[in-house]
Amino acid sequence: MLALALIPPASAQAAECPPGSPTLVFTVNGRTTGPVYTTHDLLVRVRLSGGTVYSVDSFEVTGIRRVPHPEGDEARSGEALGVADAPGTLTATATLTNDEMDPPCTVTGSASFEVRAATTPQVSKLRRPPPFRGHRGWLWDSRYWFWVKPGAAGVVTPLTVEARAVRRARLPGSRVRAARITFPMRPSDGPRPDQEPHGGCGYTTLICPPEFRTWPKGAEVEVRAQGGREVPALLRVVVTLPRGVPAGRRLAKTPIGVDVKVLQDGAAIARLRIAGRCDPRGQFSQCRFKTLSTAL
Repeated sequence: MLALALIPPASAQAAECPPGSPTLVFTVNGRTTGPVYTTHDLLVRVRLSGGTVYSVDSFEVTGIRRVPHPEGDEARSGEALGVADAPGTLTATATLTNDEMDPPCTVTGSASFEVRAATTPQVSKLRRPPPFRGHRGWLWDSRYWFWVKPGAAGVVTPLTVEARAVRRARLPGSRVRAARITFPMRPSDGPRPDQEPHGGCGYTTLICPPEFRTWPKGAEVEVRAQGGREVPALLRVVVTLPRGVPAGRRLAKTPIGVDVKVLQDGAAIARLRIAGRCDPRGQFSQCRFKTLSTAL
């Protein structure tokens, strides 16, 4: 008579690993401790300590809204990508099998990370043209700029730069058509926008002024995305004022009006408004303003 050996099904759970075995290591964006911040892409991972070979039996993350993983179906089973929309707690729970033990055994555990509200992005002070000490009111150039940077704890929803410009010494109103460009500040929001050159200006230009004999007759507004790999680390907004145009044998003053906003989630977090007239003084410039105001 043949005796039949009872073989446990392959799905049977292995025993718990003994004390002293490799333990679970949870990380968020490569860190084992918090806090983490709302609106940021949060990559949650689990592994066994010591480089131990393992397989993932279960992995759950609460407190985040899942977003598509960039590797799609090829993403590791011990990874989750998401965004925390509100302050609270991110909790990861997992069961891993230690495949280096004989017989294999399982490790179960969880870890929590504090989720804090992200802060308003940082905005620099306005950079003004350096003065020429030889003549009062003369400036070395006519460029004004500032930057906006979310930083490690700042809100990273997309930033939109909205600019209006007129060739008059007054601020442009809402009826003036606005030029806009939006930059994602987190990888899950998509790639950077294409900035194609237009007119006689470079590819970073948002407003390209008309020219007369190569002399610009209006203000030029540039948006320079700087730093970062997938998304920019900061946006630099540069406004270059015209410095006169030829009028017969002389150079006439150029009136300008500019209004530039940086918007996030529909709210303005930075603004620069300029209205006045500029004319050249040799290699220098001289501008007289009716308005030069900032909300930075």
